[in-house]
Amino acid sequence: MIGKAQTNGEGFRLKRTTTALLLLLQLAGTVMELLSLLILLPVFQFVQAKGDVATLVAQNRSWRVLTAIYDFLGLAPALSSLLVTSFFFLMLRQSFVYARLRYTAWVSQALIADVRASGFRRHLMANTEYQDNEEAGTIVNDLTTEVQRGADFLFSTIMLKGMFVVLAVYVASLLAISVPMTLTALMVFGIALFALRGPMRQTAVVGKEVVAANQHMSSFMVSRLDLARLIRLAGTERAETAQMDALTQHQRNMLYKLYVLLARIEIIVEPIVIGAGFLFIGVSVAVFQMQIGEIGLFLVMVLRLLPVVKETARKRQAIRSSRPSFDAVNRRLDAAKAAQETQGGTRPFERLDNAITFEKTVFAYESKPHVPALNGVSVTIEAHKTTAIVGPSGAGKSTLIDMIPRLRHPQSGRILIDGSNIEEFELQSLRQGIAYAPQTPQVFNVPLIEHIRYGKVDATLDEVEHAAELAGALEFIRALPDQFETPAGQDGGRLSGGQRQRLDLARALVRRSPILLLDEPTSNLDAQSVALFGEALSRIRRETDITVILIGHHLPTVMGADRIVVMQDGEIAEIGNHAKLAKSDGWYSRAFRSQQGQGGPSRKAAE
Repeated sequence: MIGKAQTNGEGFRLKRTTTALLLLLQLAGTVMELLSLLILLPVFQFVQAKGDVATLVAQNRSWRVLTAIYDFLGLAPALSSLLVTSFFFLMLRQSFVYARLRYTAWVSQALIADVRASGFRRHLMANTEYQDNEEAGTIVNDLTTEVQRGADFLFSTIMLKGMFVVLAVYVASLLAISVPMTLTALMVFGIALFALRGPMRQTAVVGKEVVAANQHMSSFMVSRLDLARLIRLAGTERAETAQMDALTQHQRNMLYKLYVLLARIEIIVEPIVIGAGFLFIGVSVAVFQMQIGEIGLFLVMVLRLLPVVKETARKRQAIRSSRPSFDAVNRRLDAAKAAQETQGGTRPFERLDNAITFEKTVFAYESKPHVPALNGVSVTIEAHKTTAIVGPSGAGKSTLIDMIPRLRHPQSGRILIDGSNIEEFELQSLRQGIAYAPQTPQVFNVPLIEHIRYGKVDATLDEVEHAAELAGALEFIRALPDQFETPAGQDGGRLSGGQRQRLDLARALVRRSPILLLDEPTSNLDAQSVALFGEALSRIRRETDITVILIGHHLPTVMGADRIVVMQDGEIAEIGNHAKLAKSDGWYSRAFRSQQGQGGPSRKAAE
């Protein structure tokens, strides 16, 4: 709620009220600091007059105002009261500084948390095309490193405005003391800032290079961590380590270059301003004939401006260096928002009674717009039966089933569920009615019961056990020392391939959705695991009325399907059951004979 209260909810931005409050706190602190310094002039004058308040009041209008204020407060002008007043304003200044720093920390952390959550949410809700084109490592970098640097840009921008407020207040006060000396001071400060033009321009360029280096390194690291097993088996550890070393070295060099540019502020600004301070003393006495009290106050205020000028230069450079990060995060948020899925209609999806019908469905990927993945596909998938979709790689099988949960949308043609256009159904309701098990099980590193409950978070133990039994996973789970409480390990590493597949099938079954999509579930399994998975499918057919849609490369797995749809080149090539297709001379018959290792289909398999 903190983040929502302080950001505008539309991206990497702050509310105007937040910015205004930060600037107000900055202004209040500056005024209190200035008052604490201005009191030093009466202190100097009091010491110089040896405590003769009457003479000071008679000769100086400011003393008449000061004594009137002290009389109202019941105080007498004295060295001790003047010093206490100065210290009082200084403590007020510190209070405002503390409030500003706390508020800045609160708002900045809320902003970072809000943007990270928003970026994650928008990515999950983006369409499939967007997700297919984005690298996980780049997303992680943008929502971690670049978000932090982007927040630095935002708050540096606000602080720069605050620095200008401080400068304006001090310049107005200095003008009241001495116009010529103030103009001289401004000229010196201007020269110092002018000298930083080169480093400022370089900083903007290096800032972009830092963002690119961060993205490349994060993308490489995330992708290689996912492939750690392959890297070890391929024996390419040294090559991958060398590549990581090169990327981190480049990242380090870019950051070092940026910090060198930042360090130049220290060596350029400070000598100029301190040298100018010495010059002021000589000029003020020899040329402008200022009083010692005015000289002392002027010099104190100018020296107090030194860190302000330095901080102004730092903030300008910080803004230039972190602006690319801010832009990168905003591009990420805007692109993900633009790619948000359309929710479709408002009709709830409850069940499938008759069939899913594809009518002249056409779809082409952006990368191959002239080669349709689906080229006018028309097919009917009957309810409460098992339909297998087979064909060579690239035939359009996965694209076809992606249409059912509306992960992709046909560019022409339409899809009907029980005679109603699929776009009429509310998207979340439709997907709640579809369970899905991918080719490679994506098993979480949690107890097995928690992974199964990912399909239905409020599933009872009985529902979990029943789903595991249907999936053929109950037996091996009960044989484990901790049974359902056994941790699965990273990516299910504590389980065999077949066990992971059946566990993930249980996750899909526990929600008891009317439609079950299985995307090549046995392609990576050994013969025994394939047989166990086949038994699970048979059990699902016998004991439930779920509509099963199965993509299969391993044809013996689909032999028992009620209907087999053969796809080639984005079109429907054949439709029938196993017996019919095995006797034909089409792709299915040839592929089945090839997988059986014989010149023709076996009599037993064809029946």
